[in-house]
Amino acid sequence: MNQSDLQILRQRAKTIQLIRAFFQERGYLEVDTALLSPSLIPESSLEVFRTRYLPRQGSDRDFFLIPSPELWMKRLLAADSGSVFQICKSFRNSEPVTGVHNPEFTMLEWYTVQADYLESMEITEELFGHLFAELHLDPLLPLGDRRVDCSPPFLRLSMADAFDEYLRLDLWRLAESGYDALAETTRKLGLSVTEQDRTEDLFHKIFLNTVEPNLPDSRAAFLYDYPALIQTLARRKSGTPWAERWELYLGGVEIANCYSEETDPAAYEQYFRSQEEEKRLAAVAHPSDRELLRVIREGDFPECSGVALGMERLLMFVLSQESIRKLLPYGAAFALESESS
Repeated sequence: MNQSDLQILRQRAKTIQLIRAFFQERGYLEVDTALLSPSLIPESSLEVFRTRYLPRQGSDRDFFLIPSPELWMKRLLAADSGSVFQICKSFRNSEPVTGVHNPEFTMLEWYTVQADYLESMEITEELFGHLFAELHLDPLLPLGDRRVDCSPPFLRLSMADAFDEYLRLDLWRLAESGYDALAETTRKLGLSVTEQDRTEDLFHKIFLNTVEPNLPDSRAAFLYDYPALIQTLARRKSGTPWAERWELYLGGVEIANCYSEETDPAAYEQYFRSQEEEKRLAAVAHPSDRELLRVIREGDFPECSGVALGMERLLMFVLSQESIRKLLPYGAAFALESESS
């Protein structure tokens, strides 16, 4: 490790300290929850890592590395913790290894009580403003041969407007038309449809291949109001086919995901049932976190909004790096190193 690498680590440490100060000054409780769990929230879009506990006495037992600290933080919210934040390691298996992906990464996750996804947009902008001011950064962040304008307020673009602008498609009608309409649209765009494709798979094929590449890459942008046909634990937007969800893009790279969190126990039960069915095809099967279902059903889970932000991706922009590689000290970069060897 050379002096340049060490300087990046120092800047990384300072940035994390500033993020902690930002949330602490606003009354958020910093928490430090477990990285291992005997069960997880079922998410068919994610593969996970399994490990095995070998006690000197008693039976062996499987544990799983968390893909995010959500399952623990929601227990705290139901126990009247108030707004909380955490900076921790998270793990996701079977994803492509690229300049913006690594199986082990650092997550900043925060939940704001009595706030919705729109208010979380404002908090996120305030966080960026805080970092730029304290680090003495120009909000026109350099990225390769161009700059990304991160001056608040960020661009706000609904998913429906993005589909209209880049595809001339009425997403409301498409979202309510169901599988056959999505399959026909997918084929018309020259994309394949297989027997294994679910409704949300078709949506993602369309979005990732034809919309996301056209999103503005010279300005920070919130892409909001995702179709509710993509099953998540985001609250449904009343009277619409949308979910109260956004993702933040910098330079065309998604760095954060936000929901107005679902609070209805029946919606949680339905989500778990559906995702458990899909998880039967997972490379690494795992038990579902039934305790979280009980907490949501019997506890006092508050109205809140949650944001999950990839720290290495944020730092890549803040520290003017072209990939997350130098932001992954030592063994955390094992997958990137093995790819280049």
